[in-house]
Amino acid sequence: MRPPRCILLGLFALASLLAVSQAANADGGIKVGWYSQQVRPSRAAVGAHIEASAARPRMTTEGRGLPATETRQVVAVTTKRAAAQAPPQVPVLSSSAPILRRQHPFGPASFWYTDAAGHACQYVPNGTAPCYTVVGRGAKRNGDGYSPSAVAASLARRLELTPGAIETSPARTGLTGAESWFWLDPAPQRQTLSVSLAGETVNVVADPTVEWRFGDRVSLEGGPGVPYRPGATPADAIRHLYQARCLPGDLGHDPYVLSSCGRDGYRVGAVVVWRISFTAAGPVAQSGTLPARTTENSVSYPVSESRAFLVSGGRH
Repeated sequence: MRPPRCILLGLFALASLLAVSQAANADGGIKVGWYSQQVRPSRAAVGAHIEASAARPRMTTEGRGLPATETRQVVAVTTKRAAAQAPPQVPVLSSSAPILRRQHPFGPASFWYTDAAGHACQYVPNGTAPCYTVVGRGAKRNGDGYSPSAVAASLARRLELTPGAIETSPARTGLTGAESWFWLDPAPQRQTLSVSLAGETVNVVADPTVEWRFGDRVSLEGGPGVPYRPGATPADAIRHLYQARCLPGDLGHDPYVLSSCGRDGYRVGAVVVWRISFTAAGPVAQSGTLPARTTENSVSYPVSESRAFLVSGGRH
């Protein structure tokens, strides 16, 4: 940046004064000091300090001249001038840079987003990362502006979505003609995650629904269920009544079992579908949905049966 004109004039005057002092006081000495200091973000101060000393004769009682030193100080006037603060420089990144092809440039929780000025920026949890001006072939100059949906999609990938383990009652073997209870532990619950970037706050929400598959060609869409307890049946309990048995060893040997009977019993599965939505507040107000995610778990559940037999020879 070119120095202000008044600063140049001040320095020129100091140089002229220095030259004159040196010529007039060849036997003396000159000390010059200068300084510059930032007063405010848009204001700076510069100044100089000069000490000139010259030797001259001094008479003693013996009449001989001995050199004496006289010091004179000349202080230059401080010059202050307001200067416009230069805007921060955004580093340039080529559109062919390999880092742009990394979906997570600094670990699984990091991602790329575009700020309001169209810069390519990196999000790093609990840290800071620079923004870049992308140049070169195929680069989008000034970008498409801040994209809440792109930030939300990256944020959704950080959601920890788990289905939970399948629990049953009866715990080990079900019984035909009697209801079996099923539930997930821990129960899947609504998951939320939010982030604030470039003055914008993006919130992501994932709501679960559960599809139960009982292994006998019957399915049910509901919630995660509740653990079995005696008494009145809760409305959100997941129950199923098996009509045919399925025990280990039945497959291929008992013609009366269903073809869906597995080697170790019915294969009971819980498919958790997470419906994901987002909202954005700030310079860009936006809301929408993202592709659903699915998690699932399964367990083998043998089902036995009780049989009645007629016995002869008894007394009535």
